[in-house]
Amino acid sequence: MQVRLLTARVVWTMGAALALACGGGGDDVGSTGGASGSSSGGASGSSGGGVGGGASGSSGGGVGGGASGSSGGGVGGGAAAAGAGGAGTGGAATGGAGAGGSATGGAAGSGGSAGGTGGASGASGSGGASGSGGSAGSGGASGSGGSAGSGGAGSQVVRVIAIGDTGEGNSEQNLVADRMSEKCAAVGGCDAVLLLGDNFYDYGVQSTSDAQWGPKFEQVYDRTHLNGLKFYATLGNHDYGLTSTGNRQAQIDYTTLPVGTGPGTRPSDKWVMYDAYYDVRIGPVHFFSIDSQDYSATQKNDMRARVTASNATWKIVYGHHPRFTSGDHGVFWDNPILGSAGMFSLIDTISCSADMYLSGHDHNMEFIDRGMNPACPNLWYAISGAGAKVRSSAASTVSKQLFYTEAIEGLAYLEFTGNQLFWQFIDSSGDVLWEKTLTK
Repeated sequence: MQVRLLTARVVWTMGAALALACGGGGDDVGSTGGASGSSSGGASGSSGGGVGGGASGSSGGGVGGGASGSSGGGVGGGAAAAGAGGAGTGGAATGGAGAGGSATGGAAGSGGSAGGTGGASGASGSGGASGSGGSAGSGGASGSGGSAGSGGAGSQVVRVIAIGDTGEGNSEQNLVADRMSEKCAAVGGCDAVLLLGDNFYDYGVQSTSDAQWGPKFEQVYDRTHLNGLKFYATLGNHDYGLTSTGNRQAQIDYTTLPVGTGPGTRPSDKWVMYDAYYDVRIGPVHFFSIDSQDYSATQKNDMRARVTASNATWKIVYGHHPRFTSGDHGVFWDNPILGSAGMFSLIDTISCSADMYLSGHDHNMEFIDRGMNPACPNLWYAISGAGAKVRSSAASTVSKQLFYTEAIEGLAYLEFTGNQLFWQFIDSSGDVLWEKTLTK
């Protein structure tokens, strides 16, 4: 076991944070999916159904009282046009997904204000149902039931937790879950959790009713200040692929199950995986989940276009496999088996115009400064793969490493305020191991 640390200037920037409820604060959440070249949400030509009084445009689902434009995924709250405001009374409901994609309304939370600050003129959400009733577009699954949004309060602070390699159901995973809940309580509420792959050890799940869903996800994250949050998951090599017998579609399909207690239901709506790759925007922060085992031109071109087109203040790409790492996987384990050249080309192509590439896979916590990759000189790299276990490494230290530990399990906490990102690594005992403020 070892800890490697380079001293960094520490700045705490809480900003003018609102006391947000754990289900997500003032920012609306929009999301889009589609692994078959679909653009932002529903696949082209499949005309999703409008929900909550909003008129649907072509190829996209109308959402929460706002009118949707053509080929656009639904955006929680006000009108689907860029810059639309918060959810109206009753929050946003999901529209119908077009073939190959899903759309969701606002993040789960409470206290949606009528009309939503900054919402499009007349775009009240009073007709929006809280999740149920999204009609399916042609060939698409029905809307998965976006929970009622908390109302657009205009806040620019976004708080997210990132954890990877979690799917053990062991005491270490539960300890990290406790610290996650405590952190969200301490900051007045988080907006989302990113799951960085290897969600179910050792061989993924076989179906939406697989017995592992309870002890390795639902029960572990049934914590007071995590309930109501969305866990935006990406796929890892233990979930499907050459080193797994898992069924990746089962993790995608679990997203659409209704909440309930009987067969064909799930205990909560925490889990979100719209497709093998997709994107989610939370206020000024845009997250792009990629499948780091799929090197196809389809994913590469689609996701690169989404990242490039985004006007978000912060653009974060995340996948399971790291681009650079001081952990063993990059040299001695399965990265070479999976084809490092194809993997690295995929990651570079999609993430170079973003601000950060975030991953798991190596069971440690590591932060790598800008300048590591000459092809993407403005990109930070981070690994948060100690969500349930750690592993010692004999690999060399990467040159731009700012922090590294393989000594204890833990989580990454990200707080976005304007052009600053406050980052913390917190271990399973609650100690802050490292923190730094990044400025664009």
